[in-house]
Amino acid sequence: MLPGRMLSTLAANGIWSETVGLVFTWFILLPAVATGLIIVAIVAGRGDKAADDELRGRWGRKRPTSGAE
Repeated sequence: MLPGRMLSTLAANGIWSETVGLVFTWFILLPAVATGLIIVAIVAGRGDKAADDELRGRWGRKRPTSGAE
C-alpha cells in the first residue's frame, strides 16, 4: 500500500479518532484527575492535623516544646 492510501484508509476506519481519544484519556485526563485527588487529600490532611493540634492542648497531653520533658 502507498503511504497516502494507507492514511486515508486509517482515517476512514476511525483509527485516528480512537487513538487520539485513548491518548487523551490515559496520558492527560487520568493523570490530571489523580493529581487533583492527591492535592485534595493533602489539603484535607493538613486541615485535620490543624484541628487535632488545636484540640490536643484542651483535652490531651501537650507535646513538649523542647527536648527535655
